[in-house]
Amino acid sequence: MTICMPITDGDGLDASVSHHFGRAPAFAVYDPDAETVDVVDNDSHHHGGDKSPPNVVAETGAETLICGNLGGKAAERFDAMGIDVYCDADGTVGDAIEALRDGELTPVGPDDDGCDHEGGGHHDEDGGHGHGGGGHSHSDGDHDHDGDDHHDV
Repeated sequence: MTICMPITDGDGLDASVSHHFGRAPAFAVYDPDAETVDVVDNDSHHHGGDKSPPNVVAETGAETLICGNLGGKAAERFDAMGIDVYCDADGTVGDAIEALRDGELTPVGPDDDGCDHEGGGHHDEDGGHGHGGGGHSHSDGDHDHDGDDHHDV
């Protein structure tokens, strides 16, 4: 089962998992059989490319996506692609893999509204607004951060 994660920096198991799925600069692709991590640049439309972030992940051959947060529209896209999604990852790629193995991550299905860290301020999954300072939660429907207010996924 190949696993993909959005990352902010670093490489290998020590790369930092990004809380901003669609705007992450790169994705770590973990092969558990070979115990290797490859880094793939995020060349989606958020970075001047013409693909959606879910398409970039699908092109890695990943069967599973682990992320901190994810918008509902992206969750629907991953379900349609047959890619399992788990949210609430934090720390490094190694930490996220361990959390998945330990059953500590939240599975996200097509009928979910995506996932976010309530109060964490990280809601920029695939085209929404990026709000840094903690304490923001946009679960009131004003900004659902699933790409509707900027880009289709």
